[in-house]
Amino acid sequence: MPIEVLTKEEIEKIVEAKLKKLFYDMRIAEKIAELNSSISKLTEDVSRLATRETPDPWVAALAKDLGPLAEMLEIQDTKDSVTLRPKARLREPDFETVREIVSQHGGLWSSQRRMFIVPKHLSN
Repeated sequence: MPIEVLTKEEIEKIVEAKLKKLFYDMRIAEKIAELNSSISKLTEDVSRLATRETPDPWVAALAKDLGPLAEMLEIQDTKDSVTLRPKARLREPDFETVREIVSQHGGLWSSQRRMFIVPKHLSN
């Protein structure tokens, strides 16, 4: 029975071809791309959080009182007031809940400006 002898280069080519097929079958490249995308997004999120200014304690209290509704609002902290602009149209029960909480903090809804405004000198 004859024995076939392979060179080192031939063995490397065979192993490389088998690994490529294995990686293709397991979709390793796709998974690595997905992981890289996730890592990039997480890096951006961490960077954004690290550069965010710490709000005044009463602004944090307002956001805490709003709870999950705070995610539906774009909250801007200025020198004289805090403005809360809905990111999208709020359903009536959500609008009323936000209006009540803002009112408790001394604020109101401005229909002209389409936002809630809480003056800092009136807030709790």
